[in-house]
Amino acid sequence: MDAFEPWFSAVTAAAPPDPAQAPAIVEEPDPATVLTWHPDSADPFDIVVMGPRTRAGYFAVQPGRQCLRMRLRAGLTTGLLGVPAREFTDRVVPAAELDSTAARSLVRRIMRTGPPATHGQRLAALAQALPARQDDRWSPIVAEAAARLPGERVGAVARHLNVSERHLRNLFTERVGLAPATFVRVNRVRTAVAGMGRDLPALAAEAGYYDQSHMNADFRRLMGTTPHAFATRRWPRAEVCPSMREHAGDAR
Repeated sequence: MDAFEPWFSAVTAAAPPDPAQAPAIVEEPDPATVLTWHPDSADPFDIVVMGPRTRAGYFAVQPGRQCLRMRLRAGLTTGLLGVPAREFTDRVVPAAELDSTAARSLVRRIMRTGPPATHGQRLAALAQALPARQDDRWSPIVAEAAARLPGERVGAVARHLNVSERHLRNLFTERVGLAPATFVRVNRVRTAVAGMGRDLPALAAEAGYYDQSHMNADFRRLMGTTPHAFATRRWPRAEVCPSMREHAGDAR
């Protein structure tokens, strides 16, 4: 829907996995802040902010409900929720608990619509609740930096954007939630995960690593296992996914 495009890079409706088909799920490292929402709920605590993740999590599949997942565009967390993205890094927080006028207002506008029965109705309700996007002078800089950083050095990106490297690092960390180097590392690992099953030296080159040993070391650090073990589903022991409300604000 056009109403989401200014704020979100993707909006998806996710069904709970079938435990018989997938006894465990992996939550990859992720540079994005994601807003999630159970479409069948009128509980404001079911509107949850999932911050950028620097490490993978492995969870046992539990019976669950469908949810909407909305990936915020790089640098727009503060504009929508009134809280710097760095406050959400490796955290899962109900939006209703945020000490922010913008977040409380968004939750109130969403909850005022009641509990529609379908994803389409719920998405329409959310579209009506979204504020008009008003970028400050730094939002386009953060967005362009996020687009360039996976393939360019921070210094080169800063020069292109006509800002100091130090300023870009600080601004990016505040607005995206990850330092530029961590942002690049997370994106490289995600490329490697998406390409599992391919020739590993070729995959390492495509993902931007110096060589396969560099990929193996980064992969183990962020994914908790080696590329080969991951590809053959020899994953770390799965945990039970914590309740959002019981563990609100805890590191993931």
